[in-house]
Amino acid sequence: MNVSRWEMHTLLAAEAEKAEKPMMSVIHYQLALAESQQLEAIEGTQDELEELLAIKVTACHNMASFWRKQGDKDYELKYLQLASEQIMALIPQCPHRECEAFISSLGCCKSALIDFLKRHPNPRVAQQVAHITTSNQCELIARFRLQ
Repeated sequence: MNVSRWEMHTLLAAEAEKAEKPMMSVIHYQLALAESQQLEAIEGTQDELEELLAIKVTACHNMASFWRKQGDKDYELKYLQLASEQIMALIPQCPHRECEAFISSLGCCKSALIDFLKRHPNPRVAQQVAHITTSNQCELIARFRLQ
């Protein structure tokens, strides 16, 4: 995975922002976002996938931060939602929507969400949920254990 173009545009955007050139900054942040969306994992290792996700989310957060500084809350929200969608695509979806542990806004059960958070790249987040047992609320897991 070659991230050099994404890095270049991200750095150019940050430099333009420091030089108070908002038009150049937003252009380079947008190009960095476009580059991040074109990146694909080559080896498919967990480290590579986590790096890919971090790049995509960072690109979205950079755009959101830019628009926050410009005072445009609508665009800020748009890019925060895009970052959220990047993350949500990785959480396993569950077909058992009638399950008590199902979270409709996420499309998954609490167990899948907690398992996902236990693998969070930020160790502080992972540590906060490390002690939570996940299989005690999911009906699908409970049925599997009974059989």
